[in-house]
Amino acid sequence: MTSLSRTALALALMTATGAPPALAQGAFIEPASTRGSTLHGTDRAGPWGESAYTFALKVSTSIYKTVNLHRKKNGLAELTADPGLGVVAGAYSGDMITGDFFGHFAPDGRDLGARLAEANIAHYDKVAEILWDASEESIDWSIEDTVRSSVTDWLRSPEGHREALMDPEARIVGVGTAIRDERVVVTMLLGAR
Repeated sequence: MTSLSRTALALALMTATGAPPALAQGAFIEPASTRGSTLHGTDRAGPWGESAYTFALKVSTSIYKTVNLHRKKNGLAELTADPGLGVVAGAYSGDMITGDFFGHFAPDGRDLGARLAEANIAHYDKVAEILWDASEESIDWSIEDTVRSSVTDWLRSPEGHREALMDPEARIVGVGTAIRDERVVVTMLLGAR
């Protein structure tokens, strides 16, 4: 992929017994499964093929399988897909696309802990979040190239991405991909119990 790629990493420690932070009375949090991404009528044909949603789903699935191959080669247990973490990851990728930002903190200040609490996911000892973003006119819209570029960037990153992917305590994973115009964003959440 001949695009400008950015990667980021954050580790959020969640206690197994910790309760999600309380919301202000009357506050409404839209369910994570309905926010952003290629849902809500934005599924259309483009350089990625007939369906943005299908492309995003295939990228997420292929990243999951590729990371498990790397873990297996390194003698580590394969990760099990967690639909809850997948929804949170996909929603956040969609948020970054629709909100035109990139990073572990949304413009409204929400971080990984807040996103997990909104989705009522508080049963992990720790969750690592790694992000990948590519944007440029020359993106090669093949699933294989997108997967290879994201996983290679994470494995070669000096910022702790490889350590998160190869963490022997990590057992659960959720991957979410969103695309729009000339941008792809991937969020991977790795959990340990």
